[in-house]
Amino acid sequence: MIRPPIRALVVDFGGVLTTPLHNAMEAFSAGVGIELQDLVRISLRAYTGHPDPLVVDFETGRILEDEFEVEFAARITEETGVDIEAAGLVARLFAGLELEEEMLRAVERARGSGLMTALLSNSWGTTLYPRTRLDGLFDVMIISGEVGLRKPDPEIFRLVLDRLGVEPATAVFVDDHPGHLKAAAGLGLRTVLHRSPAETLDELEDLLDLALR
Repeated sequence: MIRPPIRALVVDFGGVLTTPLHNAMEAFSAGVGIELQDLVRISLRAYTGHPDPLVVDFETGRILEDEFEVEFAARITEETGVDIEAAGLVARLFAGLELEEEMLRAVERARGSGLMTALLSNSWGTTLYPRTRLDGLFDVMIISGEVGLRKPDPEIFRLVLDRLGVEPATAVFVDDHPGHLKAAAGLGLRTVLHRSPAETLDELEDLLDLALR
């Protein structure tokens, strides 16, 4: 069966349009004196099949950032024995993230070629996004804390498709989390697992028949 041409490029933010989240978590861990593996375990329960109402509520905007920081700092302290200051915790946790310029330029080229573009991101707060930079790259921006939905909920993928005005088979979704890609593929989107800019752009250029570098 011949698949329809791709009309829209949908991309994650953290770990795709930025340097890897692992790098930022590693820097934070070293700075406060805890083990990286402990921070990953404490932070990513909701991404490994374990219930984590605190993170889910924060990512969907049900609790405010300062409330989350107090509870999350207490969790880290309880599980590691290291006192963690709550104020500004989210900003400190992600201070090591840098924009991945090659990926941003690729999105710009895709949009310039006539493709629709969308950002689809699970958010830890909404202040980490460089809005002035992103506004010029995307036709649609779906940030979980602003819409009350989070990946891998199928409804958040339906929302981005609806706002783009495209069918699932005509959209490609790039994310660094396999579980999010599985949910998107279940709705019919084409998917690309982001491991590095070079690998992702190789795959996208083949899918889109478009030079992105």
